[in-house]
Amino acid sequence: MVFPFISLLIPCYNESSRCHLLIEGITQFKREWKGPFEVVIVNDGSKDDTLPILENWKDQCGASWQIQIITQQNTGKGGAIQRGIPHCKGDFILTLDADMSTSPEELNRWWVLNTGFKQDEILIGSRELKESIIREFPLRKWIGNWFNRIIRWITGLHFKDTQCGFKLYPNKLAQEIFTQLKTMGWAHDVEVLCRAKKMQMKVKEMPLHWQAVEGSKVVVWKDSFRMFKEVLQIQHMMKKENNRNSPK
Repeated sequence: MVFPFISLLIPCYNESSRCHLLIEGITQFKREWKGPFEVVIVNDGSKDDTLPILENWKDQCGASWQIQIITQQNTGKGGAIQRGIPHCKGDFILTLDADMSTSPEELNRWWVLNTGFKQDEILIGSRELKESIIREFPLRKWIGNWFNRIIRWITGLHFKDTQCGFKLYPNKLAQEIFTQLKTMGWAHDVEVLCRAKKMQMKVKEMPLHWQAVEGSKVVVWKDSFRMFKEVLQIQHMMKKENNRNSPK
């Protein structure tokens, strides 16, 4: 079976203290992945040394690596991913976090577990599957569990984990979804999955290895409230769209 061309899409905001994790993760992926790949990094208005560190790494890698670094004013994680999607040329686009809480090497395991990747199927990492191996901070795990229950109750989505950043999209489906994305912040994943459901796209949860990393940008209580508010806005928006498109 021929391994597909993968685009690694990584949003970055003030990651200077963790850029070494990103670089190590991608370097290891280059050793392990048997197909072609590119790296698309969106620097989401970082105010620290993230950009010069990554540009220096890109220069050191040379022309044999396919690396793009896109810089924009800060919009939020969803906005950064939306900006990067049109620049991705791969058959499949893997979105993942800059801290490499899940290494891109996980794709090798997914390739075997799923018997390859399919052009009509989105794969999303789920920390709540029993097969997943998770090392998480207890408080964040507890809050995350409750947040996912609330999301299922409000939106009707059946997924056990909507918020894991490790998601694999066929390029065509990613372009369809993200051109319509309105949620620029942390809750963008919820809108993405709501739109996939509306478009009747296949979405499958996959087990993964996930390691909590110090230095997260999420402020647990503050951002949980903000995400809850965004989820309510998403549900209202999707209802309005459905009503607008329904037969009179």
